[in-house]
Amino acid sequence: MYFFLALNSLAFIIILLQLINIQLLQGRDFAERSRMNMENNIPIPAARGELYDRNFELGKKNMVVVSNRPSFNVTTVPASFRDNKKMQETVRLVSRLLKVNADVVLGEIKGRNPWERTVIKEDVDFDTVVTIATHHDKFPFIDWEDSSVRVYNHANMFAHVVGYIGVISKEEYAQLKNQGYRHYQRIGKNGIESQYDRTLRGRDGYVRRVVDVHNRVEGEEIGLEPQAGNNLVLTIDYGIQQAAYEAMENYQGAALVIKAQTGEVLAMVSRPDFDPNAIIARNNFDIIQMLTNDPKRPFLNRVIQSRFPPASTFKIITAIAALEDERWNPATSLFCGGTFTLRGFVDTVFFDYRAHGSLNLYWAIARSCSVYFYQLGLRIGPTVIFNYASHFGLDQRTGIDLPGEITGFIPSKRWKLRVFGQSWYDGDTVNLSIGQGFISVTPIEMANVVAGIVNNGVIYRPVLVREVRSPDNRTVLQRFTPQRQREIPISPSTLGIIREGMRLAVTSGTCSQLSRLPVPIAGKTGTAQTRSNRYEEASQHGWFIGYAPYDGPLEKAVIVVVFVEYGRGGAAAAVPVANKIFAKMIQLGYF
Repeated sequence: MYFFLALNSLAFIIILLQLINIQLLQGRDFAERSRMNMENNIPIPAARGELYDRNFELGKKNMVVVSNRPSFNVTTVPASFRDNKKMQETVRLVSRLLKVNADVVLGEIKGRNPWERTVIKEDVDFDTVVTIATHHDKFPFIDWEDSSVRVYNHANMFAHVVGYIGVISKEEYAQLKNQGYRHYQRIGKNGIESQYDRTLRGRDGYVRRVVDVHNRVEGEEIGLEPQAGNNLVLTIDYGIQQAAYEAMENYQGAALVIKAQTGEVLAMVSRPDFDPNAIIARNNFDIIQMLTNDPKRPFLNRVIQSRFPPASTFKIITAIAALEDERWNPATSLFCGGTFTLRGFVDTVFFDYRAHGSLNLYWAIARSCSVYFYQLGLRIGPTVIFNYASHFGLDQRTGIDLPGEITGFIPSKRWKLRVFGQSWYDGDTVNLSIGQGFISVTPIEMANVVAGIVNNGVIYRPVLVREVRSPDNRTVLQRFTPQRQREIPISPSTLGIIREGMRLAVTSGTCSQLSRLPVPIAGKTGTAQTRSNRYEEASQHGWFIGYAPYDGPLEKAVIVVVFVEYGRGGAAAAVPVANKIFAKMIQLGYF
């Protein structure tokens, strides 16, 4: 009996000590674990910041370039199920309801941590969510969450400016998870969406959903309010962007409009293009593959990611090199008979599009006389031309706030010897002097060339964002100011000569179509040879670079660059596009 009493006393003491341990020593921890067993924390993705055009005004109806609309996501945590078989059965059942491929969803689940929340379908309508909620016994551990869907309000028109968002990849998540990113989030994949992703994405919240032992929802409350991302006011003017986009409708190429004294991009168009709304769906592999394999390369932003021979637009650089380093007299006349013969072991004939007779530098620029510049290039030599092309940054990125910018290419004697095992010949200099041969540039680099001429040698960094605003737009968090990128050592007299020649090109030269507009414009055309027989009569690229108003206040000067692939020539294709852009700016009161 004593032994029995002692045994029971010992058991009682052990139970008492364990109760003290559970209730007092570890009570708080067990209470938290118990609460977690009753709660399901569902993330609430934050709405990304909106994008507006440059004419934003607080309290007024503004042009919203990119916005969001409310929606739902259906998700699950695979580890919540008692076994893998039950998980697969439930996922297949809900996939039929949601009309998604269950094998694709299960494939995503198999490739990641089972405790990570998996999105089964995004952008689910309210009625479907109600069906899942009211039949939760059939869909255990299938959750729904508030979400927002990105809306690109003007579809293709702004595609290469704003870019698009997409599901974060495994590789991206591995790099970004330590910076607060989550595997279920969407991130910017291109354009402004990518460049300013941290600014736009905000902070996710979560809803605390209370469930019973059968995982039936008994109530919910907000655990953490999501914080929307900041909004961006772009430098783009919707009216000019629309005019440039429509003007390029039947062409493949690029159009760019920039304010000379600030670097603000008023319009940026690249054709062909794509609809960002069509490729932001979760299961977008087929669409992405189709666009990627398209030979016209619609994903390519031709303003910053393509380079071509600058053709006759480069004659401006050759002229500057001659005026600055060789003290060339612009009044000196050279004869153009329509051809130029380079004497050598084998004579080579270089052609012009017509015979111009005797003309000076002003008229050589205005009428784009290649024979004049063949002779000028040979007299000054290639080195000085290389130097001034580099001064203008034709082999460097402009630094525009977009990802993926490439550089142009300026050849050199050393480069040719290394790559081809050949010396630099006079024929190479002849080609270089008119922007043909080995040299290639991007359209945005040519915009900087014009900016340097207009701004007396000063070039500003191109920008696409004017302001960062708070989610309610009431507070300006950051305002971007013009940044000087480079200052080119060129005399005012040289710049005056170049500007006068470009003005003459509009009044009496290759850009004469622009002379009908009620604002003085200065410009230069270019026709780049492609060595291609396709498109037959349209086998050459067309360029136009210019600005307005000529000799007007610097703060009003606007640069226009147009590049048309296989457009026959600058005067035939690029100038008409520029004409429509300038006409729209006149209508909008820019001049």
